[in-house]
Amino acid sequence: MARFNLAQFPFALAFLAAGASLSAQGILVVPASDPAGIARAGAGVAFGRSLEAASLNPALLVTLPGKGGFFLAGGQEFQSAQDTLQSNQRINYSTDRNRVLPAFGIGLVAGRRVAFGIKVDNPFLRHGVFGPETTTRFLGDELSLEVRRAELQIAFALRDDFSIGFGVGTARINYASGAALRVAVAADPSNPLGAGNPALGLMEQRVRQEGSATVPSASFGLRWAISSRWTLGLTYQGPLQGDVKLRASLGDRPASYIATDGLSTPPLGISTQGAVLRGLLQPLAGRERIQLPARAALGLRHRSNNAFTWEADLRYTDGAKLELPGQVGVQTPSGTVLSPAGEFLGQRALGLSLMGELALGKNWTLRGGLSIDQGLRESDKVEPLLGGARSAAFSTGFAYKMGRGELSLGYQVRQSQDIESRTLDGAWSISGYRSTGTATRVENSGHLYSLGYKVSF
Repeated sequence: MARFNLAQFPFALAFLAAGASLSAQGILVVPASDPAGIARAGAGVAFGRSLEAASLNPALLVTLPGKGGFFLAGGQEFQSAQDTLQSNQRINYSTDRNRVLPAFGIGLVAGRRVAFGIKVDNPFLRHGVFGPETTTRFLGDELSLEVRRAELQIAFALRDDFSIGFGVGTARINYASGAALRVAVAADPSNPLGAGNPALGLMEQRVRQEGSATVPSASFGLRWAISSRWTLGLTYQGPLQGDVKLRASLGDRPASYIATDGLSTPPLGISTQGAVLRGLLQPLAGRERIQLPARAALGLRHRSNNAFTWEADLRYTDGAKLELPGQVGVQTPSGTVLSPAGEFLGQRALGLSLMGELALGKNWTLRGGLSIDQGLRESDKVEPLLGGARSAAFSTGFAYKMGRGELSLGYQVRQSQDIESRTLDGAWSISGYRSTGTATRVENSGHLYSLGYKVSF
């Protein structure tokens, strides 16, 4: 009988995870912001002697060679979403697809037992805008969630083989969302609808909100060198929560008009009353509370030989605690009109990252990895803007020693599971919004890349 080799553990773990239908989190959680972390598919909480890994686990700072080092990196993150109405195969694509991805880290070793660090990264990113053609616009046609985080870190080596680390800092959350709303246009738009003031038709007006908040951030990690070749790492990143100070406004997209049945051509001249009504509209922002989920990771690293090292990280994301600001609305002379989108409902999720790093001679290092996670939302609640469906990610990259430092490049491609939903297509008449039950196919994909330079001293 063939014997199981521990060096085969990561490949067996990846096979078992695939069989359990684990998948990624709809491109809301960024696996890493630096080229090494991206090329490792987000794995690295046990990867000692790596400044980039120390940004994931502060306990690793005491393992840095020499007196420490720093890295500076920059790249881009791309996201694309689309929905397809299955009844006519009409496809709608999102715009606003890319964001800048900066990263910075520094580590200073103060003796054998203490080290300090600073990290700047981007733990969460989600963005996209849909045009007026998609029927999912009533539930939301814009989302932008950007988080920049900076933390001061400190690590203590309690023993040569065991260390703990802490990180404390702040995160800047920038948030924006929008939706298309329909309001009734009365014969006299300055007065409420009634028997003597009938509705001529409906006006579709886009409303959006945006705001920002600075919230506290904290993290914790530990590292245990089981032997000269095996290392175990554990890290926890606390939730980011606070109130986003939202400002609501009417969108810059021109208003459009439709008959009261929500389908037919409106009467001629309705735009005159519509212009008066638009001047009376008061955009309303939603609830301001935001909470981005806590995350934890357990990593096992094995240095197979002087050339090859692999690591497997098991992650947990508390998606059930994910909370986003409320939807937009508008106040009219006839009352308040709110977006029909319901509350966000997330779920807890497990995930797995697996990476390998191969040294080629003295100057070159090749990296590769894969990542699979459970979805943050149930399939019937997935929509194109926020996503949350299952997906997989594949990464690659390299490092080249040049001068006194090291140049690194990391790239990752991510593809979500395609979801078919019967709750997204909707119609809006004078009676209000209703779901048509027509099947809509939702697809999401994304890319990450980063180029950086690291110096040890």
